[in-house]
Amino acid sequence: MSETRRGTTACLFSYGQLESKDETEEWLEKCHRTLGSITNNLREKEVYNQLSEKVSHSPQQHEEITLALLYSILTDPNSASKSYHTLLLITRDSMAQLVNMCERIVMEKMTKLQDTTRLQLLWLTREMVGSGVAGADRVCFALLKHLPAGNIGTGDAWVYVAESLLNILLDHQEWLEGLPALVDSAVFTYLSILPSHSAQSLASLRQQETNFCVSMLRAKLTDMQPIGRDLLRLLQGVARIPEFTEFWRDLLQQPQTLSPQLTDVHQVLSRRTSRRFIAGRVLPEVEIKLNFLLSKVKFGQHKCYQEWFQKKYLSTPESLLIVPELVRFVCCVIHPPNEILQSDIVPRWAFIGWLLSLCQGKHAVLANAKLALFYDWLAYNPELDNIMNIEPGILLMTNSLRQHPQLSAMLIDFLCRLITTFSPGLEERVREGVLAAFRDILSKEVILSVEPLFESSRFDDGLRQLIRSTFPEFYPQAPAPQPEPGPHPSVPEDNDVIITSSDKGAEGGSTEKPVVIVSDEEEEEERQGVQGEDLEIIGAFSGDEEGKEGEPHGGSSQGFVAIAEISPEPVEEGVEGVDGEVEMGGEEEDRLCLLPESIRETLLSLLLDNEGVVQPAILDEVVQMIREKRSVLGEEGMSVVGGLVARALEQDFATGFRPEDTLSLRESERPSMALCKCASEDESALALLVSLSDHEPSTGYFLLMFLLHHYRDQLSKYKDFTSQCAIHPTLISALVADLKECVEKESSLFFDSLPLIYKEFAVELKHCEELLSVIVANIDPAHLQILMQQLMVRDFAIFGNDKAGIEHLIESSLGLDSFEQFCVWQLLCAEGPDASLVIPAIGKFDAQEHHEALSGAILFLRAEASGLLGVSELFSLPLRHSGLVTAAGSRWINAKPSKYAKYLSHFLDKSGKDTLSLTLTHLQNLLQYLKGNALFEAADGAVAKALCKLFSADKYYRERRRGVAHPLLVLARDLCRLSPPNPPPRREE
Repeated sequence: MSETRRGTTACLFSYGQLESKDETEEWLEKCHRTLGSITNNLREKEVYNQLSEKVSHSPQQHEEITLALLYSILTDPNSASKSYHTLLLITRDSMAQLVNMCERIVMEKMTKLQDTTRLQLLWLTREMVGSGVAGADRVCFALLKHLPAGNIGTGDAWVYVAESLLNILLDHQEWLEGLPALVDSAVFTYLSILPSHSAQSLASLRQQETNFCVSMLRAKLTDMQPIGRDLLRLLQGVARIPEFTEFWRDLLQQPQTLSPQLTDVHQVLSRRTSRRFIAGRVLPEVEIKLNFLLSKVKFGQHKCYQEWFQKKYLSTPESLLIVPELVRFVCCVIHPPNEILQSDIVPRWAFIGWLLSLCQGKHAVLANAKLALFYDWLAYNPELDNIMNIEPGILLMTNSLRQHPQLSAMLIDFLCRLITTFSPGLEERVREGVLAAFRDILSKEVILSVEPLFESSRFDDGLRQLIRSTFPEFYPQAPAPQPEPGPHPSVPEDNDVIITSSDKGAEGGSTEKPVVIVSDEEEEEERQGVQGEDLEIIGAFSGDEEGKEGEPHGGSSQGFVAIAEISPEPVEEGVEGVDGEVEMGGEEEDRLCLLPESIRETLLSLLLDNEGVVQPAILDEVVQMIREKRSVLGEEGMSVVGGLVARALEQDFATGFRPEDTLSLRESERPSMALCKCASEDESALALLVSLSDHEPSTGYFLLMFLLHHYRDQLSKYKDFTSQCAIHPTLISALVADLKECVEKESSLFFDSLPLIYKEFAVELKHCEELLSVIVANIDPAHLQILMQQLMVRDFAIFGNDKAGIEHLIESSLGLDSFEQFCVWQLLCAEGPDASLVIPAIGKFDAQEHHEALSGAILFLRAEASGLLGVSELFSLPLRHSGLVTAAGSRWINAKPSKYAKYLSHFLDKSGKDTLSLTLTHLQNLLQYLKGNALFEAADGAVAKALCKLFSADKYYRERRRGVAHPLLVLARDLCRLSPPNPPPRREE
């Protein structure tokens, strides 16, 4: 058994150092102690008789003994079988209390369970299923909900949970087949997590899951109608697996062999998925947080929550596989009432846009997320479907037109192409479903007109023509003239970053009316089971990074498997096609044709370079051609060049920036390094980098680090580079964005470069709270130690010696989480500005809220103030910080009484009527912590003289209250007696 920090030998849950014991565990422990007192020193038969008698007395004793035996099962594997047998014999409620507690533990505490407890819980589930315990299926439902799609690793405990639960279901298949709802949920869950099990080490589990799903689908497809259209969506995700390819072939060609009532695949597509299935693919804790975010958090205050959510659940490439399920959950499960729709709460469309932005560079994930967004459009029926399921998609497209037209273009292009590529045999019916969705959107006034979307001036002619040809019903006038031959519509690539906090204005000030929720009885019943309770989240919610326009894509079928594309043989994706030709979409080919032939051939040679290694010499040719024909290329041509160069250098950029690769550039084979070197000397190469940065987000930080480490005298080239990149309005915003990119991909390089960055950009980074937030959000103890050492030796400065700047940085840090605030104050203490520059900011702290900042301030004020100003600022702090004043003041004065006695006497001499009461109160609190009368004896009694002088100024400082002198003046009088001043000289007669 593992031991906790409390020293107990049995424990259900894992705890952090600051966590108190869970109430559920305390209750189970108490029941277990009661059981021990009952059965102590009894023989086995006597134990059974005694427990049988006890459980018959009252429901309370029955519950206590049941939970005590459950605790024994979960914490002691050796006695688990005996405890379970005893429980079967004495139970009076058919194990209802046991099932309820197991379900509660799984739903609420599963992620906190110790490994031993988790194994025992699975063992108990198997025993309950094998014993035919009523309600055992509820525990299985709860376990299925905790099988995450996306973040399962080879050594992850959740792999064992998935495998163990599957074995339970397979070993008790007759029991399972008698529970159609559990069959549906199990198939839906394992179809969802199958794509996550692609590692070779999980091949056996993947095959088990495949066999289970296919066998259940073939045997029980008729009973799986409640799953609805999302069954097809999940089957598309696993269609390349041979067993599922065979199933697809039967489903498309001979559906009645699978189900007599099934005529074609559109029959499945036209049935709406029950909300319980979609909710079942989101972890309970994630469900709670999503409900909180979209029902409580105001737009504009969402940044910290959004960033926290990303760090917690979407921080790894594997975890992004769950983004399509989150999109479906937001669209189909979270249906806010009109009060929230009309308020300034974060709208669903903005949150989905942020989720899409996280998928940049992950083409398959982004394509599946867009498919999840529009899946209810494909067979939309106003009489059966809910308008709230399609509302986020239309609002995301329309509200992004003003500031993010590339997002709107990407989505409307995807929807138009989806109609023709989803399944050619169903093209007309899919088109009718999308048209029905648009008509219902207009009839319910979600938007007032489709004209701003369909005829947006932000779209090029080619995209508008595609929309016209797809939806001619919305163009009753004469057909539009055919476009002249020219470039295909410029649609951004899947990896665009697309939503920012500024988009709220589009919804808040638009003419769209709030949607009236259309709900049926099924949804009302399901709503009770899927809406989570509120949860206060302390963290971050950030999505304000500007998007980068990517290279165009050639169709909507990339990233997910269209039904028409399903074949037994897996399709390998690559750069090269047959006979060494470069594969690219029709749009890319059209745009490439705009380039001069010489440049086009050189660019194609980049993509056909041997073994994916681009030779710097070919890049030199591209730069030379740009130098000669830049005026001919124009912005459109440069964008095409940048996109193709980005495609060629994709692997090189993915390798990351390594300073050692630049040490001998003449011998270096890294084209990205060679290109950065060329850009430091040639304006044409710099222009190529600018166009490249629109498609490759690492370009900026590569150039920055290259110049910083090896060509520091050429850092002005980085400033020229950022001034030409339209995506960032200022140098500082570009610099921070590039440093964010750097720390996300190569944190060690970022922290190693910080001293150089602060030195070279001292003016630009002055008072930059954004970079400080990036530092403390990503720092670890090792890098914190190194930075503190560098700050102490004055290698660089973060805070500087500007009072206003330090105050600004400290105030901006108050919204950070505890560890990040701790790091801010550690760095501030290491840099060590004078206390007089920091104390004014401390005065603005709230003693009830800013505990981390006050703790840091106490440690900072261990260092003594260097002059009178520090003492003046300290004793001017408000009374709510009296403890801080006492702590710092006593430390300073006890260390150097003479020095601070002089400062304090000067301060007392200058104190006005309004500040004297505050000063004397601080002094009164301070006296009890000083060594004897050192303060009044030091500096020839300067403090005592100053106080005596104040006491003698009767007409200003003496007050009477009912004949009793003010207590502060009594203090002053007593202090003066300790060191009476020299009497004034007597005036001669």
